[in-house]
Amino acid sequence: MGRGAVGHAVPSAQVAIPRLLQALDFAAERHSAQRRKGPDAAPYVNHLIEVAALVANIGQVEDVEVLMAAVLHDVLEDTATTADEVTERFGPRVCQLVQALSDDKSLPRKRRRELTLEELPTMEALVKIIKLADLSSNIKLLPPTWSDARKLEYLEWSEHAARICSAECQALAELYWQRARATRAALEATLSA
Repeated sequence: MGRGAVGHAVPSAQVAIPRLLQALDFAAERHSAQRRKGPDAAPYVNHLIEVAALVANIGQVEDVEVLMAAVLHDVLEDTATTADEVTERFGPRVCQLVQALSDDKSLPRKRRRELTLEELPTMEALVKIIKLADLSSNIKLLPPTWSDARKLEYLEWSEHAARICSAECQALAELYWQRARATRAALEATLSA
């Protein structure tokens, strides 16, 4: 067995790859009707793949359960999937990670963001790494349908969340801040035009 981030043992590739592909297949099915809010309305699964790829390739995480959680990070929040289903299919650890990354959609957006900022400091390192990858993916291109005020509000919230997570993975933090600077510059150019 190899080692993943923060010293977790990871199963051999013979076991890990099929489990990761099962999680990806499940996420693709559950998110199949969803599209990204960008100009190309890309399939939502592209975001899930990018987050997992960032965790693996930039974050250097090899732990298959963490990669599965990265793929599944929005399944409780954005689909009708239950925590029991995730636990039954992928195990309690994967479910615990996904739950830590999930917002309560019954709450208003502002309150959900406040709760994230309150809870993130106490989250385990691997949750923060997945969150940083998610933020890096999201900040790259904000939805063009959002107002400038909403884009600015999201950018400021995202930067605050990234500051909380940045110590867990320097390489992911660098990617996030590079993308955030580009997004901020584009937004500021729009605002000053």
